[in-house]
Amino acid sequence: MRAVREREGIPELEEAEEEDDEGAKAASAKTPKAAGASLGVAKQEEGKDVGEVAASNNGGGLEVAVSQPGRELLAALKEIEELFARAAEAGQEVTGMLEAASRVPELKENSSKIIHAITWHRSPSSVSSSYRSELGASSNSLSWTDKSETKSDIFDDYGGMKSGSHSQTLGRLYAWEKKLYEEVKAIDQIRQTYEKKCVQLRNQDAKGSELRCAEKTRTTVRDLYTRIWVSLRAAESISDKIQKLRDEELQPQLVELLQGLTRTWKIMVDSHETQRQIMFEVNSFTCPAYGKFCNDAQRHATLKLEAELRNWRSCFMIYVNAQKAYIEALDGWLSKFILTDTIRYSRGISSIAPDRSSAPPLVVICHDWYTTLSKFQNKRVAFTMRNFIRSVRVLWLKQGEEQQQKRKVDSLAKEMDKKITAYKRAENKVIETKLLEHRPEQDAKQRMEQLSEKKEMLNVLRKRVEAEKAKHHACMRDTHDVTLNGFKIGLASIFESLTEFSKDSVKLYEDLLTHAEPKDSENATEKRPCVEGPYSHISVDAT
Repeated sequence: MRAVREREGIPELEEAEEEDDEGAKAASAKTPKAAGASLGVAKQEEGKDVGEVAASNNGGGLEVAVSQPGRELLAALKEIEELFARAAEAGQEVTGMLEAASRVPELKENSSKIIHAITWHRSPSSVSSSYRSELGASSNSLSWTDKSETKSDIFDDYGGMKSGSHSQTLGRLYAWEKKLYEEVKAIDQIRQTYEKKCVQLRNQDAKGSELRCAEKTRTTVRDLYTRIWVSLRAAESISDKIQKLRDEELQPQLVELLQGLTRTWKIMVDSHETQRQIMFEVNSFTCPAYGKFCNDAQRHATLKLEAELRNWRSCFMIYVNAQKAYIEALDGWLSKFILTDTIRYSRGISSIAPDRSSAPPLVVICHDWYTTLSKFQNKRVAFTMRNFIRSVRVLWLKQGEEQQQKRKVDSLAKEMDKKITAYKRAENKVIETKLLEHRPEQDAKQRMEQLSEKKEMLNVLRKRVEAEKAKHHACMRDTHDVTLNGFKIGLASIFESLTEFSKDSVKLYEDLLTHAEPKDSENATEKRPCVEGPYSHISVDAT
């Protein structure tokens, strides 16, 4: 058969295919090495760095490149994940203080993913007196076993603070404020009636009305006067209770919260700073499934990562805004305790200037807390997170391009296999015809021309397949570069901005704690809270 091929000039397809197969095997043998080189793989064997073998872009042999020291992306991300777990665990202290676990009981069902909140074991003496009295009064009807379970539920399961339950303190303050509002509203209604009766009494005296009518009106005026002062004393008593809650419960709780936030954000500083350094050291990306990672499942994983990043950014903004709203509400409420020039006590006491020396410490703390938060630079964190989200979206698009190019290569390869099979059949027929020698010479020549045309078409198709394979490898390199650079630059920028934000937070909380330090007794002057309302100027002649 070889003699027939040589005599008739039939192209040696098998030899060409064998050469192509050998070339493909050589290329496939180069691919993992080239991939490892392009990904910057830094392997270690027996404690020594091993050089990387990279395919030359010119196709002229191989060259050895010395690996650069650094971190591999996947290994670095595992370390990043561990540091995230450490930071999340640090945040559980504040979660316990704010009793957030009791607000979201369904989170306990997923205990494998959520670190249990840190519980507080405290002695009864460490809880404020007003909180102990209320807790004791509410549990008088319980048995000894029930009381033990109640303490365990309140303090161990749901956390809380050494100085008492912050949510319950805010609830009691709200209840007393509501009671004070109702009392002030009642006083205002009585005052309006009182002023009308005073005008009526003056008119009766001026007109010289009957003594009986004037005395009746005067008695009504005195009765209203008494009711106003009784209500004023009740309002002042409620104000005293509010002030006691503010000083004995709310202030210690906020100080304790600031201390917890300081400890938490110090751990955040260390964690994010370490994460930033880790990502700066990343210089390689080794994927075990190189060339096969752009499938539907992994593109779905990329979309899921993007969704988680959006949720991360949203949670960060929610945290910042929630803290601002919380402190804004506290600052707005506490500012009512500062008397202005237009507000005076009904007893005629002169107003106190709203300066920092005369204001209660808690008022100063919350006001500084709010004003500093209003100037906090949290936009940079959100900006870097948004940029990384865009990088992940670009990665998803690159994966799609690579996947589409892979399908195109596979389709052309199948088409070429079919044409090679058809060519072999045609070639075998020509050879059989020559061996039998019962066909005309003209017919044999025509078959040879057709075979040559098919051979030429196969060569064109083979070149096209090789070109598409080159495009596919280019897509693979693009996907790799986007993955490596996107994660390295994106995460490093996020951790850098989070580090600065954490440092600013620590400085804020430490500065606020300086206001909470006890002052000299000579500077501590007891102030009665202001009972606001239009009745504060009432002055009644008891005649």
